[in-house]
Amino acid sequence: MIRIIPIVVLLIFALEIEAKDFETLLENYFGNRTPAAQDYLDLSQIQDIYDYYSTDPININSASKKQLRELPFITDWVIDELKSKGPYKNRFELEETINNIVTDEIIKFVLRECLTTSNTKEKDFNNSYTVRYRSNLEPTKGFVNDKYMGSELNLYQKLRTKYQDFELSTVVDKDDGELSITDFYSLSLKYEKEDYKLIVGDYNLSYGLGNLYDQSFLSLKNSDFVNTSSEFGHGAEMNRSTIDYNFFRGGYLEKTFHLNSSSNLRVASLYADTKRSATVDTARDIVSSVYKAGYFRTETEIKKKNQLDELLLGLNVEYETEKFSIGALSTHLGYNKFIESSSFSSFYGQSGFLNTIYGRIGRNDEILKFEICTDVNSNISLRTNYLLEIYENLIFLTDIRYTEPNYRAPYAMNFGEQSFMANEKGILTGISYNYDNMRIALFSDFYNSELKTFTTTKPIRGIEYYLDLVLDNKSTKYNIRIDYERKSDTFKSDTMNTKFTIPNTKLNTRFEVNSNLGKYFVFRGRAELSFKINDFQEVQGGNLILLELKKKGSKLDLQYGLSFITFNTTDFETVIYTYLYQVPGFAYVYPFYQSGNNINAFVKYKLIDEISLWFRINHLFKNSNGKIGSGNEEIVGNERTQLIFQMQYLID
Repeated sequence: MIRIIPIVVLLIFALEIEAKDFETLLENYFGNRTPAAQDYLDLSQIQDIYDYYSTDPININSASKKQLRELPFITDWVIDELKSKGPYKNRFELEETINNIVTDEIIKFVLRECLTTSNTKEKDFNNSYTVRYRSNLEPTKGFVNDKYMGSELNLYQKLRTKYQDFELSTVVDKDDGELSITDFYSLSLKYEKEDYKLIVGDYNLSYGLGNLYDQSFLSLKNSDFVNTSSEFGHGAEMNRSTIDYNFFRGGYLEKTFHLNSSSNLRVASLYADTKRSATVDTARDIVSSVYKAGYFRTETEIKKKNQLDELLLGLNVEYETEKFSIGALSTHLGYNKFIESSSFSSFYGQSGFLNTIYGRIGRNDEILKFEICTDVNSNISLRTNYLLEIYENLIFLTDIRYTEPNYRAPYAMNFGEQSFMANEKGILTGISYNYDNMRIALFSDFYNSELKTFTTTKPIRGIEYYLDLVLDNKSTKYNIRIDYERKSDTFKSDTMNTKFTIPNTKLNTRFEVNSNLGKYFVFRGRAELSFKINDFQEVQGGNLILLELKKKGSKLDLQYGLSFITFNTTDFETVIYTYLYQVPGFAYVYPFYQSGNNINAFVKYKLIDEISLWFRINHLFKNSNGKIGSGNEEIVGNERTQLIFQMQYLID
């Protein structure tokens, strides 16, 4: 209770200036999501596009759906909501409509920053160069025992150039312990004008509801479930990230035919020849697992690099009107070796066709979306998403999913309990409600599997209830979140040597406040509790307190901030995941468990209008004398200090 006192005191003295900036909103948005598998998030796909359109906004009155789909987080449902109220005479009308959309605050923020009602001359040239350096001050086990083959240098570089209808994106990255400064590289060139799109190099695919191709990490359950579940893919985009298994290397060509004033036919062809990393069973000459960690530091990891040749060929045809669309995609994946992986997120076999039919019926106030897919072994996956706008500020949504146990789509994303598409059926139902300064999101998700999973001895069954309440009085924003989930889980007692499956209950509650302190400072406070309950153990619990103070203002030459986290959890089952935005394009995902403290401080300085410098330090201290991390990444001791330096150079 003593730890909560600073939050309460600051609530009482919160002043009347609205506290919102892109970095804080982005961190809060991802902080409400299901934890991602990786330990960090590459946010380049979001950050690059936001940075560009916030300085060169789109005219909402003349923009096509295709143009608006480029904006980060913006789905067709949001676009239809905006277009149905247009055309807009002035900025005031546009902002009033944006503020009334039943969605997360960051989406409204992106719309406000990236849209305009007037015609502005588009910039012919836009260029940015980013360089980022990261370092751990404490020695890592992989360097101490000479397992890592390369240097400790951790360096990231990105060049983005846009000239008229052409755009070039180049990313070069080296993790600490890897051999070459170009250990990872990605190059992509796009030409897009009116009805044509051509991408040469590395690209990401997203079609339909993501049951076959969804190379983003946005389709996960969170407080903005209406928008994230309604996300609908429409083809390829340039790869901007360093996630090495999440792009295709080749070419993409798209042409749109205007059949009449209200209907289009879009045709796209796909080709890629991509090297994937894998573990090869040399005795049988097969791939036993596809390697997705992205690190190539030890001899074992280096041997996995580029061991698997993947050839992609595909054709997509999509017919679209204002209230109806239907598309069909057929792709052929072929490999130079047979893949016999037990992972549901990997391809099984050597080659074959993956097919999908997807579409939508209706528009913004009532819309049904669907997708039906088959993998190379004719396993089926299907999903429907129905949205009904009961009133202007009240939305009902239900999302039904079913995937056969052995369905294999290696580039799909599941909007459900598990991230991969296999062995799950479920129904999510929820409402989202806006009234004046209050927003409430509430959903229930019932799900089960047909077969046992990797972590259980029998099929699982579960139910999740999620409540997110936001109160925003324009001076202070309060957020309460309750996440209750009861599902089958594996349990191994101290007295028995066998594992068995039992019902397990997890409860996570969060209270957060964001408020301005004076004209230049913003405060964020969070108290979070986590519980695990079953019939075979005592109640396990964890807690986390976060306090953050930042100097804000995008036009200021100097910004800085400091956050302090104290945490205490009984075991990894009560771990509290916290998303910590670091610098533009990059965020950590920390699983806080055991007990200790974390201090996070940053300074941003705009040297001149074109150059911004970031410096951030993260210091983690654990009260126990154990270890931090595992394997070769382990730091022996109870402290870890990470440094990040980033420079952005912008030329207009």
